[in-house]
Amino acid sequence: MSAAARFWPYLRPHRRRLVWAVAAMCGVAAFNGGAVLLLKPIVDRIFIARDLAMLWLAVAAAPVLMTIKTAVSYAQNYLMSWIGQSVTQSIREDLFRHLLERPAGALDPSRAAEALSRVTTDLAIVQAEVVSVPLYLIRDSMTLLVLTGALFYLDWRFALIALAAAPLTATAFVILSRKMRRASLQSQAIMARLTDRFGASLRDASASAPAGREAGAMEKFQSDNAQFFTLILRYLRATALAAPVMELCASLAVAALLYAGGTAVISGRMTPGAFFAFLGAFLSAYAPIKNLARTNSDLQRALASGERIFELLDQTSPPERREAPTP
Repeated sequence: MSAAARFWPYLRPHRRRLVWAVAAMCGVAAFNGGAVLLLKPIVDRIFIARDLAMLWLAVAAAPVLMTIKTAVSYAQNYLMSWIGQSVTQSIREDLFRHLLERPAGALDPSRAAEALSRVTTDLAIVQAEVVSVPLYLIRDSMTLLVLTGALFYLDWRFALIALAAAPLTATAFVILSRKMRRASLQSQAIMARLTDRFGASLRDASASAPAGREAGAMEKFQSDNAQFFTLILRYLRATALAAPVMELCASLAVAALLYAGGTAVISGRMTPGAFFAFLGAFLSAYAPIKNLARTNSDLQRALASGERIFELLDQTSPPERREAPTP
């Protein structure tokens, strides 16, 4: 199974909280995406028609809506944090139990540092991302879905113009994702070798080493260190390209929308409020898209770390997991 599928047994005991967390994320997405629709009546009825009753309604509704959004945001953050910490706690216990139940001497001393790297470094990466990745992935994906619906609701022709750059953006997104996943997995394997070499040098620090051993060890370390540097730069290049590519595609769409919307407003085929609401919905999509690009890089690192953790667990048959009762 893939690393993502292997996490499901750890999530299953907390599926009730996960459902509530997803519901809270959908609520936040509805607020984030639906709020732009309020721009149309605000601009048309308050600033253009000078409707005083609409002004007082907007003043009264703003704090109420923000209070509800704050409560839902707190719920999603707390629930995902609780689930994430519980999942990593279970994985940590399984790793420790797995190492305890292995026969004495079953682990090659030269691989001990690599195993320690998986238990510490890789698990730390999973612990950090298992909270944030689902949160941003689900919430921002739902926000984009709501915003897309708002675009088509306001004007389907302009929505098609806005989405014209989506195929190009999606293609670049997939290519960069593969590069990040591959570079992250390879760099973590090399980091385990570097950790092992550090451990060997510390073990031999108090013992007399054969002549020439230090020079040979230094050459191997420098080679691994240079390879790690190259792979990390490959990962960072892919990460750094994600946002600029999306910004370029978005700028082309904005230019087309400004021309089409400007001519529509000038000719009277569209109200200023409708155009500003449409433009606001389109620009509001930039933040979740950027979050998804950043989340994608974090997800690739987490999946690469998960693969290494589950590889350690699969070296011998792990004990049968018992589902923890949901408090």
